[in-house]
Amino acid sequence: MRRFLLTLAITSVTLLYLSQTVAQETQTSGDEWDAWEEFDEFEQSEEVSPFTWAGFAEVAAGQRVQTDPALPGATTLRDLRLQLQADYTLDTSTLAFRGDIYYDGVVDSLEVQIREALWQGNLAFLGQWGAAFDAKIGQQVLTWGKGDYLFLNDMFPKDYQSFFAGRDDEYLKAPGLSARLSGYFDWVSVDLVLTPQFEPDNGITGEYFSFFNPQLAGNIAPAFEVTADNQPDNPEWAARAYHTIGQTEVALYGYHGYNKTPEAVDESGLPRYSRLNVWGASVETPLWQGLAKAEYAYHDAREEADGSNPLVPNSQHRLLLGYEQELVANLTGSVQWYTEQISNYDKLLTTSLWPQFAPQRRRHVITTQLVYRTLRQSLTLNWFNFHSTTDRDGYMRFRASYSPVDQWQLNSGFNWFYGDEAHTFYSQFRDASNVYASFRYFY
Repeated sequence: MRRFLLTLAITSVTLLYLSQTVAQETQTSGDEWDAWEEFDEFEQSEEVSPFTWAGFAEVAAGQRVQTDPALPGATTLRDLRLQLQADYTLDTSTLAFRGDIYYDGVVDSLEVQIREALWQGNLAFLGQWGAAFDAKIGQQVLTWGKGDYLFLNDMFPKDYQSFFAGRDDEYLKAPGLSARLSGYFDWVSVDLVLTPQFEPDNGITGEYFSFFNPQLAGNIAPAFEVTADNQPDNPEWAARAYHTIGQTEVALYGYHGYNKTPEAVDESGLPRYSRLNVWGASVETPLWQGLAKAEYAYHDAREEADGSNPLVPNSQHRLLLGYEQELVANLTGSVQWYTEQISNYDKLLTTSLWPQFAPQRRRHVITTQLVYRTLRQSLTLNWFNFHSTTDRDGYMRFRASYSPVDQWQLNSGFNWFYGDEAHTFYSQFRDASNVYASFRYFY
């Protein structure tokens, strides 16, 4: 807004000056051209600043729709947030910053999150070979893969507490300190990501939502933390190679690191992160009037060779098939079928400490989504449903976003969990169902 007003003032003064000059020199046509030459000189002397900044202020509130016996309060979201975005353009690269400072009223804490603090640019200064590579180094948000809210090969950190509470979708992807090298060639494009120190998910740990504990056969809500000894400090590696053949994009993925959630336990029963490799592939192509996609990933539990160790999660095969199409004007629909198959399942059952709560050998999830945009694209309605046919549970989310002008946006919606069994993935969060609303002002 300030940049716009400044530009408007300069333009108004310039036009006023020109009109006066032209009026005074109407008798001499040659002097009229002199005035326009002065205008050209003024425009040529104006330089664009390499520094740009923006941001927003936001207030958000959410409320549980039913009582959770494991938690004393009913609030699920109480945010007062300020975000600053700043970019500085150098000759051949850019410095970027995105940072949030916010008061979290649910846990009564002032939080700071640096979502971006990085340098990015081309490596042409290394010579002709380097010109084929771009680098991005620093705190950043990374993602890849084809699933909508389902992650097979995307092993970058997520924030599920923000997702379940109703914060904007951008906060589902958590930031991490990484170095990304991207290479572009005629026959293939590649991405290589090094994260010097393991970055876990921000999962459900009890501050906002309770979770199922098999030992107590019910939900608990301690704000547990993984001890320092059980938090890896080794690096993570992730790689992707992709190429477009006609209109079809094919990609291969690899990951070397750890499970993003502390599903393993040590000999004392304390949660920890176990070693993990992931190998996979995806394909995306136009089909009929829409877009079809498929993705596969093998999650190789490096500490569990034959499924006989009950303290470590087993390996898994994961598969996703999806299709998206515009159904009518401004209404887009999509569907996904996702499945997980646990390796060495029989041994898991025989060695499990709580076999009655063991997951299904094959877990299936079907997602459906409808997105409708109206009022000249100022109102967006997004309905998304996860439904597991094997667990007989699910998670429905709805969000309405209204932004009639560029300066502000109003959001509201709900998160609804349902299911028959207390221990299945979505059903364990039945008491977490909530409604929320937020107002965001851009500056």
